[in-house]
Amino acid sequence: MVEALIGILMHDKYSPVKPALFRDPHMGFLKDFAMDKLIIKLVDKLAKSLVGILAISFLLFIASGTLSQTRAALPQFKVGSVILDDEIKDNLERWVQRIFDVAGLRQYRPNVYIIVNPEINAAASVGGMIFIFSGFMLKCDNASQFLGVLAHEVGHIAGGHISRSDAAHDQAFIPAAAAVILGGALALASGNPAPLEAALAGSSHVYERGMLKFSRTQESAADQAALTYLRALGWPVVGLSEFLEKINKMIGTSIKMDPYAVTHPLTPDRIQSVHTHMERFPSKVNMPSDIEAKFQRLKAKMMGFLDPTKALSTYSAGDTSLSSRYGRAIALYRQGQFEEALTLINTLLKSHPGDAYFHELKGQVLFEKGEIEGAVPALQKALSLRPHSPLIKIILAHALIERKSAPDSVAAIHLLLPVTQKHPHDFPMAWRLLATAYGKTNQLGEAALALAEEALLQEDYAAATSQAKRAKSLLKSNPKALVRAEDLLRQIKLKGGA
Repeated sequence: MVEALIGILMHDKYSPVKPALFRDPHMGFLKDFAMDKLIIKLVDKLAKSLVGILAISFLLFIASGTLSQTRAALPQFKVGSVILDDEIKDNLERWVQRIFDVAGLRQYRPNVYIIVNPEINAAASVGGMIFIFSGFMLKCDNASQFLGVLAHEVGHIAGGHISRSDAAHDQAFIPAAAAVILGGALALASGNPAPLEAALAGSSHVYERGMLKFSRTQESAADQAALTYLRALGWPVVGLSEFLEKINKMIGTSIKMDPYAVTHPLTPDRIQSVHTHMERFPSKVNMPSDIEAKFQRLKAKMMGFLDPTKALSTYSAGDTSLSSRYGRAIALYRQGQFEEALTLINTLLKSHPGDAYFHELKGQVLFEKGEIEGAVPALQKALSLRPHSPLIKIILAHALIERKSAPDSVAAIHLLLPVTQKHPHDFPMAWRLLATAYGKTNQLGEAALALAEEALLQEDYAAATSQAKRAKSLLKSNPKALVRAEDLLRQIKLKGGA
């Protein structure tokens, strides 16, 4: 079995890389890696209504598949996956950093995680982490609403509400959260949603037992803090009021309690308090145009990927705004209409030739279309504009590997090594691609070591042990690699895998 695993790296027919796993990832590279335990717990706590989600239509996203030039819609993403996208994450964290600064939280660096989930919810955590459901961002009409809620979440961090509320529940949530994440990773890798559904169902009792719920007093304090932050930044406060009214109306017209209202209880007094503040400090400031334009662009991007049908109806062909063309191009791509998508992308590149994300999207569409020779230069251009992006490096490396030449495999190795060294726990598929590239260049010991790294992240201890032992036997003349193989075996043993 071990020899077979190494051997398949030398043959394209049995390549361990499933191309479709990297074909959707302009959005994302959904993080199927072993997440930090604190993140796992908080994702679980945020997902108040995951049990309820099982009873309604799943908003599904990414699955495996084969390289195709047909017009069939691309596979969907999975609920519960964590979106990792440079453009979205960088902009959101830049905005949150500004809120942190006026809140006196300069000791924290914001980490924003977007969870694929149609529910409307957001939550903050200790250490500067903020979790956002995709449904929340898509429900916001404008940047004022979106940033008003994020300012509210920062208010919880500054007020110390999370650490006090969180302490009693930490240990209870770990097993269920891990089940959801691991189940989601299994479904992501196999294209089979059954493990994800089973994981969600199996952890329902924990969701019902307790969630990170804020008291009404804490909610009011976070509201007031948010209003203060927004005024200090010169941003409009009306968005927070609009969002609270939006949730209030949803509660009044739905038999199902909205998850945001469950974790962030609404009261007439709370809404009135926000209105009173607005009357006391009247302001007609608007959100800076660059922030509003960027928010609309990010929202269009997310809608295009997550709900292409809605995006095509929202962003009409006659709307020539940047956000509309961007969202529509992505939606067309997601529905397999590659030529139409490329036509729109080329109009975006004509007016914005220095936009790395447009070049990245073009490369992604060409890759999916089967035009690897066209995809590579587009991705190379994207990387030249964003040379430190690990995601673009991974996508480009994958495209190079697909070109099936030894020099391209060597180039892929040079791209992937810094990614795996700087982000060793973040991208299991980077390790898998690295193993493939090593295999194609007949570096079998290094390939085994990379597969061991990937298997350890996926908590497949049997495979990790086999590959680490295989690496030891093949890398006796490489002291550094030999030490790493032995270290992996020790880690596996500590985790109870051997």
